[in-house]
Amino acid sequence: MKKTIPITPSTGGAVATNDIVGRDKEIETFWNILDKQGIALFAERRFGKSSILRKMEAESKDGFITIYKPVEGISSPGNFAISLLDRVKELKLIDESLFKNIETFYNKTTSVIEEIGGVKLKKLEYEWQKQLFYLLKKLTEKHSCKKIVIILDEFSIFLDEISDEEASVLIGFLRNLTYEKDYCNIRFIYCGSIGIDLVLDKIIKNGHNIGDPLNHMNKYGLEPFSPDNSMYFGKCLNLGCTLKLSEELIKLVCIRANHIPYFIDVVFDKISKSRKTNEEGVNEAFEEILNDTKGKESIKHFYDRIEKFYPNKEISIYILNYISKSAEAVSENNIANNVLSYTTKTNRIEINEEIERLKNDGYLSRKVIDGERFFDFKYSLLKSWWKINKAY
Repeated sequence: MKKTIPITPSTGGAVATNDIVGRDKEIETFWNILDKQGIALFAERRFGKSSILRKMEAESKDGFITIYKPVEGISSPGNFAISLLDRVKELKLIDESLFKNIETFYNKTTSVIEEIGGVKLKKLEYEWQKQLFYLLKKLTEKHSCKKIVIILDEFSIFLDEISDEEASVLIGFLRNLTYEKDYCNIRFIYCGSIGIDLVLDKIIKNGHNIGDPLNHMNKYGLEPFSPDNSMYFGKCLNLGCTLKLSEELIKLVCIRANHIPYFIDVVFDKISKSRKTNEEGVNEAFEEILNDTKGKESIKHFYDRIEKFYPNKEISIYILNYISKSAEAVSENNIANNVLSYTTKTNRIEINEEIERLKNDGYLSRKVIDGERFFDFKYSLLKSWWKINKAY
């Protein structure tokens, strides 16, 4: 049995590596996958994915070199190439003299350079491609006996923020790179709180033929804590906040939070401030979360990403509105009939596509009863929030 350690709430801030608990199984799974291929990792905001990835860098497995780089907010592939070089320097993965050579190459790169130091670059069109090609070549030479894992956090948001042309070239370049013999030990982890498929679909819809740029990667959806790990995390927070909640109340918090790390953390933070260590205190904490309409508690993110990324957002919102008002799972036929009663600007094919998109994107769960498909919100916390704040 694991020893309970004191953890204080982080409420969305960076978590100390020692306080990242409950994800050992997932981390071991990731290392096993990375031995063979890269990972396209998806999880909603506040599921703890960044904490897991930072822990993997801090406690890298033997035989791996791990580079963790958040890329949200980087404005171009060129700046991406520079930021990756800076991270390599920060981690001291290459010696100073080699770094200066690479930095000099970065500064002098032009589109007409075809070769440098025996590294052929003539098939590459853009300066940033040549910079990345050269940097990764030198990294693989320096660490030839190890696999190099490059973790790109919020990669899907980065792709969305640059132009579709830049995004299509970049993701194609990174895929093709892993097929090169000299780069076969490089593994990428593309991580995002917005499903990368949504971004890629938008790029394709806008006329860019990118094929399947993830066909070489393992697609992995990060789930909330298991019930046991959820309870362990709750007990650690209980100890760190000196609250002395009963096991029954800790279990209640975990269940109502759907075992999502962030919301367990937030509830304990609220209780630690109110010092109401009874069921009333738990109820008040969840009431604050459910009444949030400004995104402070991070549930509104689910609504915002539909507004920004979904091609038929009105239909998706109709679907979620209807399901949120039902106490039980709703049949696909009833969902479709309800949507068609609101609007005639759609059809069953589009409705089914949106239901499938919502399921794949973590909003809905599905079960089959007597051959008929039924859908409900995957997370009761989101269902309650949606019914209170968005349904009409």
